[in-house]
Amino acid sequence: MSLSPVELVNDVLDGRSGFRLHAAWGYLAAVLGGGHICQLVSRAHLDLNPLWRPPWHTIDPERYSPISGEERFGALPDGRLLAGIAGHSLSFDHFGPPSQEEIAAGLSTHGEASAATWQVFCEFREDRPGVEYGAHLPVAQIEFRRTLRVDPVHAVVYCQEKARNLTHADRPISWTEHVTVGPPFLECEATVVDMPSTRGKVNPASYSNRMMIIPDAEFHWPHAPFDGGGFHDLRTTPDGCYLRYTAQLLDPGRTVAYTAIANPRAGLLLIYLFRRADFPWVGNWEERFYSKTAPWDGNTFCRGIEFSSTPFAVPKRQTISNGPLFHESTYRWLPALSETLVNYMTLLVDIPSDFVGVDEISVEADQVVICESRGKTYSLPADGSFLTGETLVQQ
Repeated sequence: MSLSPVELVNDVLDGRSGFRLHAAWGYLAAVLGGGHICQLVSRAHLDLNPLWRPPWHTIDPERYSPISGEERFGALPDGRLLAGIAGHSLSFDHFGPPSQEEIAAGLSTHGEASAATWQVFCEFREDRPGVEYGAHLPVAQIEFRRTLRVDPVHAVVYCQEKARNLTHADRPISWTEHVTVGPPFLECEATVVDMPSTRGKVNPASYSNRMMIIPDAEFHWPHAPFDGGGFHDLRTTPDGCYLRYTAQLLDPGRTVAYTAIANPRAGLLLIYLFRRADFPWVGNWEERFYSKTAPWDGNTFCRGIEFSSTPFAVPKRQTISNGPLFHESTYRWLPALSETLVNYMTLLVDIPSDFVGVDEISVEADQVVICESRGKTYSLPADGSFLTGETLVQQ
């Protein structure tokens, strides 16, 4: 029996409701509690979902209680986010913790979007199957919608997101696609990360006492300096126990940028393509058995490769006060009573076991071309115009 291209599901993850989008190449799944895209699976690799599944039993964020949930998921502001997080989450309209005053007012880490209950507004069953879903953010006074559509034959997902400012004032915002990968796709000494970055900066020492690299150091991707001399290649995922974060500035000369995460041992490459004007930064967050508090419990291995308007996860007040980094803005504006759109694409590509990494990706009218570091190329049919058009701002 063939599956419907759009399937509303009561148990996508841990008994939580959501949907799956089916295609000949595989499927995508998302939960409505927080809107997280939690599964992206190719039929060629049915047991390999590259997106992170937390090792704890998740719940929809609306079910989190600061009283009963603190022991399982931690206290606010992180607890509500961690109760429901999975895979590709959205940090919006801020990236990082709230201020102390906002915490007292009940706001969560990474903004309202990942703590909201999303709903499906529209289904598309022809051409590129998909859904439009989203949430109203009452504190930010923003209406957020995401449209996901899958190519029926090739492993390409097209995503358009819209944010409408419902207020009469311009708003400074952070917009972060918090993509997190996990085992078995994330594997020490096997998984490799590539991006067209120029400069980078390490988080302050207060972030972690086990980073393996020098806090606050500035560097050129991917060579972050070791404490004591030498450099660590951030493309790789080392063994050990550590927690660290680095912010990478993407090449200002590019129109289309990318993140590419490959596991040649597993034979799979995960690519995100987006307009550099929308997302000039990539955050590299690595958690390997470091955090001992609930729900981490020293048991978690994951890596976030997060394309963003904002380099560091700090309170919005601090983001704005700090100003530009490397002469690049660290937030964006959502004009009064206006709607802003961003587009990005997600691709799954089969790769050989001797794949050494991505050197360049070009987006053409009818295909995406991936150039391997040793000169070999791979191509996937895709609608390049989805990214090469101008960013739309609607009044």
